[in-house]
Amino acid sequence: MAPRDDRTDDFSRLFERLPIGAYRSHPDGRQLRVNLALARLNGYDSPAEQIARVHDIAREWYVQPGRRAEFMALLDRDGEVRGFVSEVWRHRTRERIWVSENAYVVRGDDGRALCYEGTVEEVTEQVHAREALRASEQNLRQIAAHVPGVLYRIRLHDDGKHRIDFVSDGVRALLGVEPADAMREFGLIGSFRHPEDRDRVRAEVTKANDGGQPLLTEYRVVLADGREKWIQQTSSPAAGAGGARVRVGVMLDITARKQAEQLLRASEQRWRLALESTGDGIWEVDLVSGAETFSPRTLQMYGLTPEDLQRLGQRLDDRTHPDDVPAMRQARADHLAGRAPSYVNEHRVQCLDGSWKWVLSRGMVIERDAGGRPLRMIGTHTDITERREAEALRLARDRAESASRATTAFLSRVSHELRTPLNAILGFTQLLQIDPGDTQGGRAGAGETRGLSERQRGYVRQVLASGEHLLALVDDILDLSSVQTGQLPLLAEALPLRPVVDEVRAMLDHGARDAGVAIVDELPAGEALAVVGDRRRIKQVIANLLSNAIKYNRRGGWVRLSARAVGGQVELALADSGVGMDEQQLARLFQPFERLGAQRGPVAGTGLGLALARQLAEAMHGGITVHSAPGEGSVFTLRLPAAQ
Repeated sequence: MAPRDDRTDDFSRLFERLPIGAYRSHPDGRQLRVNLALARLNGYDSPAEQIARVHDIAREWYVQPGRRAEFMALLDRDGEVRGFVSEVWRHRTRERIWVSENAYVVRGDDGRALCYEGTVEEVTEQVHAREALRASEQNLRQIAAHVPGVLYRIRLHDDGKHRIDFVSDGVRALLGVEPADAMREFGLIGSFRHPEDRDRVRAEVTKANDGGQPLLTEYRVVLADGREKWIQQTSSPAAGAGGARVRVGVMLDITARKQAEQLLRASEQRWRLALESTGDGIWEVDLVSGAETFSPRTLQMYGLTPEDLQRLGQRLDDRTHPDDVPAMRQARADHLAGRAPSYVNEHRVQCLDGSWKWVLSRGMVIERDAGGRPLRMIGTHTDITERREAEALRLARDRAESASRATTAFLSRVSHELRTPLNAILGFTQLLQIDPGDTQGGRAGAGETRGLSERQRGYVRQVLASGEHLLALVDDILDLSSVQTGQLPLLAEALPLRPVVDEVRAMLDHGARDAGVAIVDELPAGEALAVVGDRRRIKQVIANLLSNAIKYNRRGGWVRLSARAVGGQVELALADSGVGMDEQQLARLFQPFERLGAQRGPVAGTGLGLALARQLAEAMHGGITVHSAPGEGSVFTLRLPAAQ
C-alpha cells in the first residue's frame, strides 16, 4: 500500500531545500524519495539519478554488512533512530565516508510500517577529528604511563570549582586511587596530604594559581594503609581552549631521595659530633657563592661569637700570623688546583683576646664541576697549641740533655786527663813533707842542713791541700759522669745501717769536734734496720750529708741522726741547727757546682757533693729529700730500699 502523499505535500518545498540529506524509503530498502542534498552526498546531480541507481540500500550503502540490520532493529523496537553514525559508501564514487542518520517509522492505520523517513548528514570530518583526538589521547596516555610519577591537567574556574580533566595512570601506583576517581572527585588527591603539611601546601597552590606562577613544592602523603611517601609537585600555567585557565603538572615520588637525604644528614651529624667530640672545629665553604658554615666549636676556639660569622673565613686569614701566611696560602692553592690530594697546614691564629693559637687546618674539595673547577670544600680546625708547646719544651729538653751529656763527657775526659798529673803533684808534695832536707849525699856538716823553712813548709801544705781538693773534684766529676751515663758499677747487698753510719762518724768525728758541732746519734742499736745497696756508695752519700751538716752549721750547734722503717724503705734523717735555706735556695740545691753563695765563704767545697749524693741514692732505687727554712736549720732524709 503506497503512502499517502498528503502527509508530506505541505513540506515538499522544505524537504527539497534542506541543507542535509532527507529521504523516504520503503521497508524493503527501495528509496521512494530523496532531496538534492542527499543526492549530492552520494555523488549524483539530481534526486532522480540517485533513485534510479540505488536498488538495495542495505547491500549497496553500508560498509559494515550488518549495519542495516542494526538500524532496522532500532526502528522496529523504538520507532525511531537518532544519531546513528555509520561508515557508508558514497554511492557513485565508492568513497568511504561517515554519516549520522535520524529516522522514524511512518505507520498506517492498521499499525503496519508504510515507510521510513529521515535525514542523513555527513560527519566524516567530525569522526576523523574524534578518532585523531582519541588516538592522540591514547598516545598521551601511553607516554604518560611510561613517565615516572603522575601527569595531570587542571581547569581553573573563577568560582573556585576546579576540575581535573586528565590524570595519568601513575596515580594508581602513587596514591592507590583510580584515575577516573581522581578526575571525578577534585579534592581526592589533596586529601592524602599529611596533616602537618596540608595548610602550607594549600597556601602555596593557591598563591601559584592566583598569581599565574609556576609551583614547586614538596610534602608528605599518608596512604590508606598508613604508609608515608614524599611527593614533589610541580605545575605551570598553560593555554586552554576558549581562554580557559589551565595548569599542567607532575607529581613525583621522592621518598627514596628524602630517605637518602635523611641518612646523609644523620651521617653528617654523626660525623660532626664525632669531630666536635675531639675538640675540632668544622667548616664548610661554597667556593662559587662564597657561603660559609662554621661549627660552634670553631667560634669557641677563637673566642668569637655568632655575630662574628660574617666573612669569618677571610677574618681568620687576616688573623693568621704574617710569618705563616705564605705557606698556608700555598698549601691551599696546591689542593684547589689539584696538585695535592688534600689541604693540610699548621699556622698561628690570633684569638679575640690577643693570644696566639697554633691550629692544624685540614680540608678537602668534595665537589668539582665537569672542568675540574672546585665547587665545595669542607675541613676542620684542630687546636694544637699544647702539642706545639710540648714539642718546643721537648726540643729544649733534648738540647739541654744533649748539652748536659756533652758536658759530662767533656768533664769525664778532662778529669781522666787531670788524674795523672795530679797524682804526680801530690806524690812529690808528700815526699817534700817526709824528706824536707837535702844533705847533699849525706856530707853536710853541722849547721849546714838545707831543709825547708817554716814558710816553705806552709807552701807545701797549701799545694798538697789544693791538690787533694782538686783530686776530690776530679773524683766527684768522674762519679757524677758515671752515674749519669749508667756506667757506675753498683752492688746490691743487704747491709745493717748501724755499722755503716758508725764508720762515717769515725771519719768525721774529729772535724765535728774542731767545728764545735755535737753529733747526736738516735739510731737504733744493732742490726734492727738494714738496707739494700752498695756499701761504698752508701757511705759516700751519708758522709756527704753529714759533712755538709757539720760544715754549714754553727759553733755550739748539733746534728741529730735518726732512722726508721717506712713501708718497704728505711729513712735516715740528718737534722742540723744551721742557718737554714729559703725556697729559692732549695730549688737550686741539687744542681751541680751550685754552692748557694758559700763559695765566697771560708768553707771549702766543689758544689758536686749533693748532686752526686742524690743521683747515687736514686741509682740505688732510693732518694734524698730536704726540708728547711731560714733560721730553722735543715733536715736531709736519705731513703733506701729496706732489706727483707
